[in-house]
Amino acid sequence: MAELLTISGIRPILLALVGVLAMVVLRYSWRNFRLDPRRGVFMRYMSLCLAAVLVLIVSNHLLLFFAAWVSISLLLHQLLMFYPERDRAVLAAHKKFILARCSETFLGIALLLIYLQTGTATLDRALALMPQEPHLMQHAAAICLVMAALIKCAQLPLHGWLIQVVEAPTPVSALLHAGIINLGGLLLLVTKPVWSVSTPAIWLLCLVAAVSCCVAALIMATRISIKVRLAWSTSAQMGLMLLEIGLGYYDLALLHLVAHSVYKAHAFLSVSEVAYIKQSEARSLPRVVMVFVLFQLACIAAAWLLTGSAKWLPSALLAMVLATIWMNLNRSGWRLLLSSALVISYGLLVWGAAQIIDNRDISLPLELATAAIANVFAICYWLIHHTPQYAVSQRWFISLNAGLYLDEWLTRLVLWLWPSHPIHYYQSRNNVSAVKGKLYEQTR
Repeated sequence: MAELLTISGIRPILLALVGVLAMVVLRYSWRNFRLDPRRGVFMRYMSLCLAAVLVLIVSNHLLLFFAAWVSISLLLHQLLMFYPERDRAVLAAHKKFILARCSETFLGIALLLIYLQTGTATLDRALALMPQEPHLMQHAAAICLVMAALIKCAQLPLHGWLIQVVEAPTPVSALLHAGIINLGGLLLLVTKPVWSVSTPAIWLLCLVAAVSCCVAALIMATRISIKVRLAWSTSAQMGLMLLEIGLGYYDLALLHLVAHSVYKAHAFLSVSEVAYIKQSEARSLPRVVMVFVLFQLACIAAAWLLTGSAKWLPSALLAMVLATIWMNLNRSGWRLLLSSALVISYGLLVWGAAQIIDNRDISLPLELATAAIANVFAICYWLIHHTPQYAVSQRWFISLNAGLYLDEWLTRLVLWLWPSHPIHYYQSRNNVSAVKGKLYEQTR
């Protein structure tokens, strides 16, 4: 049993996180489905899915890890199909089912290559035997792990199902966005001795994640529906987390994973509350860029003095936040107070996370490339939202609001490769389950 399970490394933190989320989501589900005759079925699938997540976190065997990964996907599919009369939910579940099989195929190949290279199925032992000078088999395993994580985290252009599953019950959205979608990050954090020495895998991870993060964030800012905005936000946040992992900021990625889970669970379970969104005021683009550049230089200097590293990407992201606060607040006193509080909190949180997990040496060209992408994203965001008088801003707003039409092409391809069943097929199955549930309740 000791070889099958382990609670080393970051696992205790993730176990505590999943335990709290499970308690909140199950309690909400029990109340939310109090009038539904199939409440028992829903609670059973939800509990089994959470149990599979716990098994995945503590698993220390390649086969057990793979079995838990597949079980989570299959149980989530049952939850997504709980109301089969919702056409968009059925389409999203169908695309999710196909993409999940692709992710599992990549993961299975990677785990098989790890076993063939190390000769052991115990995860900790296999990772300890990974050489620092990778050869072809390890490069292949690393790329497969990265592909499995990218698909699991719904990175562009494989993101459409994540946007459409908002048609599923709210507890399912909370479980998916707060927990299951993070499993790609967990996979890379656990298996970092395999892929962190493979340059092709690192570049693939960072470039795809950086582009996905920026594009999804721009699209999110053009949407109106709260749940759709949250779904696009999840895709962008997963891209940022994977980018942090690829750059070697493991402490930031762990902090991001925990914070995102808590925030998204609260956001989806309280999504019925009214949100007031203030329309952005027109700004002078040169002034906005000047404030952003000054903040970025200040963040780089502070990071260099405190840690001995410029931390180009985190500095660029923090500068975006500070510039936005500075431009939206009118009183200079509040500007200075909030900016200082953010910088201090950022430093303390990163220092605390660094005590739990070590970073690795970061490739300067890769970090500069991703920081450049972040800078382009910042300029595009402010161009669209603070300079609507420009024709280019209006054209970009329309295209981004349509999601750049990426999911339409993927949907056509998926339905051409594997057509979905008609809606009445799922409805008939659901009706049979409902009748069985009522008969069970009557016999109790």
